[in-house]
Amino acid sequence: MKIAVSGKGGVGKTTIVAVLGEVFRRKGKRVILIDADPDANLARTLGIKENITSSNVLKSPAD
Repeated sequence: MKIAVSGKGGVGKTTIVAVLGEVFRRKGKRVILIDADPDANLARTLGIKENITSSNVLKSPAD
């Protein structure tokens, strides 16, 4: 299943995505959440402290 959430700013998209991700994770689903917003706050909403960027995730083990 793939779900995309978009819309105007300030309507709670990040919160909704974080809650949906947690609900699916608790049901045993494998979940990947991607925040493509230039002002990305999803990691912070999920309580992730380290700086994770797309370039960090996409690097191969040999890098």
